[in-house]
Amino acid sequence: MMRKPTLPVLLLLLTAGCGQQQQAIRLGIAAQQSLTQMPVYLAQQLGYYEAQGVRVELAEFPGASKGLEAFVGGSIDVLSGYYPQVLQLNRQGRPAEAFLPVFDSLFVALAVSPKSSRPIEGYAALRGAKIGVPALGAAAHQLLDYLLRKHGIDPAEVTPIAIGTASRAAAAMERGIVDAGIVSDFTIRYLEKRFGPVRLLADTRTRQGMLAVHGVDSFPGTVLMATPAWLSEHRLEADKLRAAVRRAMDWMRSHTAEEVAARMPPAHYGEDQGAFIEAIRLGAPLLAQSDTVSEAGHRAAVEFLPPAVR
Repeated sequence: MMRKPTLPVLLLLLTAGCGQQQQAIRLGIAAQQSLTQMPVYLAQQLGYYEAQGVRVELAEFPGASKGLEAFVGGSIDVLSGYYPQVLQLNRQGRPAEAFLPVFDSLFVALAVSPKSSRPIEGYAALRGAKIGVPALGAAAHQLLDYLLRKHGIDPAEVTPIAIGTASRAAAAMERGIVDAGIVSDFTIRYLEKRFGPVRLLADTRTRQGMLAVHGVDSFPGTVLMATPAWLSEHRLEADKLRAAVRRAMDWMRSHTAEEVAARMPPAHYGEDQGAFIEAIRLGAPLLAQSDTVSEAGHRAAVEFLPPAVR
């Protein structure tokens, strides 16, 4: 005759069953190793996802456009992407929702190459120029087009070239492969060490710089985004995911740049941890200040979009 399981055994069986049923959240990172994505990485490094009781599988993508492809294709559940992407998807009839602002900037600048074949003192000189972007169609590419339109230049009057990020972008700039580029803080610091001061036509690495570029000092950059259907079906998981990333943001605010850098894998800073620490020190004040996108920030993001999809 089979004996009934004792209470401890029953609890063990129930716990095991719950663990087997829990599915990991597939969380995509639209621009791998970007400072604007750091809270998503930190939440994993600090054990905050686990503390919230959610399993998270991170999937990295080399640029915003690749991350968006995965999101639209359904191979990830949540994308740590960019707010303009949310707006663009909605205007294309593909429902998407931002459920946590993470970073109030794209944290890039439009820099002139020290080896440009032409003198570039201002935007007018960009006509006919080759301009680098991390990836064609990425958020940084959209920023370039936005800046050109803002200064009366048709984006068709320049040649955009994909130059990647970090060392690849720095190499393209220092060799004069492009005349200018939308580049990260890392690339700017690298070029400054090699060539001295670099001319910046636009700079979104500070709130003052964003005010000059966007007319607001809190531009909705990095956000956690998902489809309304996924959020409806996984409201509890979404809340826990949001809480874990928000806690990582608070941790960044309360620790030094050196302490933050020490928590990140070496792949994020390569051979120049010092430059990485300085980037964190500059970027930490740009962590999102609110749990929702402001009306002013939303309007700025709408203006950022190409006219055809507004």
